[in-house]
Parts: sequence; C-alpha cells; structure tokens
Amino acid sequence: MFVIRRIRSAKFTAIPKLSRHIHSHSVLLKQSEHLNIDIKGHSLKFPFVWLRDNCQCEECFHKSAKSRILDWSNFDVNVQPIDVTREGNSIRVSWTDGHQSSYNIEWLKFRSFTPENQRKYSDTIYKPKKVTWHGKDFQKVFTKHDYNEILRSDEALYNWLHNFSVYGVALIQNAPHSETAVDQIVEKIGFTKRTHYGVKFVVQHVPNTSNVAYLSSNLQMHTDLPYYEYCPGTNLLHCLVQTASDGGENLLSDCHHVARYMKENCPEEYTLLTETEVEWSDVGVEHGNEFFKLYRSPVICLDSHGAIIRINFSIPQRGSHFPGPIEKVVPWYKAHSLFLNLNHQFSAKFKTQPGDILAFDNIRLLHGRNAYEDDTNNVRKIIGAYLDWDEIYSRLRCLKVKLRNEEGIC
Repeated sequence: MFVIRRIRSAKFTAIPKLSRHIHSHSVLLKQSEHLNIDIKGHSLKFPFVWLRDNCQCEECFHKSAKSRILDWSNFDVNVQPIDVTREGNSIRVSWTDGHQSSYNIEWLKFRSFTPENQRKYSDTIYKPKKVTWHGKDFQKVFTKHDYNEILRSDEALYNWLHNFSVYGVALIQNAPHSETAVDQIVEKIGFTKRTHYGVKFVVQHVPNTSNVAYLSSNLQMHTDLPYYEYCPGTNLLHCLVQTASDGGENLLSDCHHVARYMKENCPEEYTLLTETEVEWSDVGVEHGNEFFKLYRSPVICLDSHGAIIRINFSIPQRGSHFPGPIEKVVPWYKAHSLFLNLNHQFSAKFKTQPGDILAFDNIRLLHGRNAYEDDTNNVRKIIGAYLDWDEIYSRLRCLKVKLRNEEGIC
C-alpha cells in the first residue's frame, strides 16, 4: 500500500509500500493540492478539498436522501491527508481535521477529472449529446415508437426519450382515440408544464379566437410561449382528428442546424441574434384569466461555453417595444429575416395521422402548420401538452441507472 505521513519538518511526503493503486511522483504533498491514484492502469488526480467535501460516511452524507450533510461552517478548504491506505476496493484517508473517509474505487473512477471522462459523463448522464439535422435528412432521424410499448416497457420508454432528446423530435404511434391518451405518456415521465392555457390545450379552428394557433389559416414557424422566462421545454401534440383536405402538415426545423450554418457563413447576423435582446409578449384572456406576459431574451440564447440552450422565435408574440439601441434595429431585422428564411429552407414537412403523438423540442425546433380547410364535415383536432426537459432528463437518468447501470454512478 501507499502511506502518507507527517514528518518533523511539517511537510508531507509520500513513503511507498507495496501497492499498484496509489502512488506519487516524489513530490512534497505540502506543495500539492491533489491525491494521485492509479486505478486499473489509469493515473487519476483528485483534489484534497474535493475528496474531503465528498466524504461518503454517515456523518458527512445522508445515504437515503443522497445529500451532503457536511457542516460547511467548520469546513477547512486547506485540509490535507495525513494517511492514505488501500483496503480492498476502497481508499481510506485520514485528514488533518481529524476525520477519516473511505472512497470506493469505482465511485472515484466514475468521477475522475480527466477530460475524456468528463465528456463521457456529460454526454451519457448529464444530457445526451444532440445531433443536428437538415430537413432533407428528417426521415433518417425521425424515429417512431409504439404507444402501448412505451406504457409497459421501461426499455421502450428509454429508447423514445433518448431519441427525442438527441434529435429534438420523435413520433409515438397507435395512441387511443381519447383526450386523456397523452396524460398516460406524461405520467410515465413526470408531470405537465401548466401555462395560462391550462394543463392541456386543444388546437382546432375557433373563430374570433385570442390565439392564432386556433385558426385554420397558415401558422407561421415559431416556438411556443417565448414570453415565459421558464418556457415549456417540449410539446406533445396528439392528433385525434386530421383534416382530409390538402394542408394541415406540420413544418419542423432544427434551429441548432440553422444557427451553426449562420455562425459559419453569416457570423455578423449570428452575433446579432445571440446578443440583441428582444421583447416577447402575450396579452389576452384564457379560461376567464387575464394575462399580460413579457420576457426579454435574444432569439438564440447561449450558455457560458457558447452552446445553444434556447431558441425564442414567434412573429405574433414578438412585442412592438424594441429594448435595444436604434442603430441595431435595421441590422437585427435583416438577421431575423435571414434566420426565418433559412429555417424554411432547411425544414421538413410531416402530416400526423389520428393516433399519432408528435413530440418535439420547443426550445430547439421551430414548428408551424400549413393552412387547411375547415367546415362541419372536415375538421382537425389536436390535444396538446407541455413537458419540461428537467422531467425528461430526470426520467432518462433513472432509466439509465435501472437498465444500463455503470458501477459508481450512485
């Protein structure tokens, strides 16, 4: 084994014994902030402060709540190990604060700080890596899943949610002719995102409506509810009745593909759409409830790494107040027009049939609908529900642990 001891000079040094799993590189540990561990041929480093903060003993971590209970009011960020030993499949550490910790080898390996491991964790546990698509490739990425299989099989549920999260769109087929059919799908995941349109909503032709989505005329490409700061992440549309007339097809476009194209080919317009705040609004009455919603955000929202986290786009719901400087108005409108034109150019067309539930990412895809005829003998009726990505990713992780568990995840 490998033992670390304090010596008279008040420095820490490593004294090697027989071990293939813990070693140092002849450095003074007082000058280091990491513990070097060799795990199955991989040399891994773990910061002392991280190790102490993540002690898994019952004094520091509540097992059933899976939560840290370490008292941080007395925590020493400069804590150092004074003794490290290997015991079977665990590493045992004695600390300068008098505490002792034990770490499972696989638990440590799963949380290693190597770039390769962190990428793997991000793409498999945190969120599946997205794959962008052009409309011409839509049928290659548009996976189809059976309603009853999803309800009775965790494997089928996982496959649907995984494909949905990767491509931003997926289809459920053979749903029953019931206005509550989509509820059973939602309940397999979590719960709906309620908005001022209710727990669910009905999309059909309604004269004198307060929402243009309820008309049978052409519905321009958009994201739903961009005026919500906590915008619904996904949209589930269950086709109960489809128009027999020409039209009524859904238009779908992957904005991540469009944004990447703009970043490479139209960088100035891309920058305008990522940096210029726009005011999104909705004013009206629904179910007797008055609302006046306002939210400001760019069309393309980026995280601190420059990755897209949200798309906002809706011509009807874009407010008339432009919060930016007047000099940006004309350039922004040109960039906005280019963005819409590219989405049309790269879009796919798909007409759902009764029993289909079309699921799509509401903060990634633009969606629209072609005009259709509506009369007493030819109607179209869709039942819609919103579901947040938080619930989907949570269910995916639970299913992954259950179906494809890797040692050390929990």
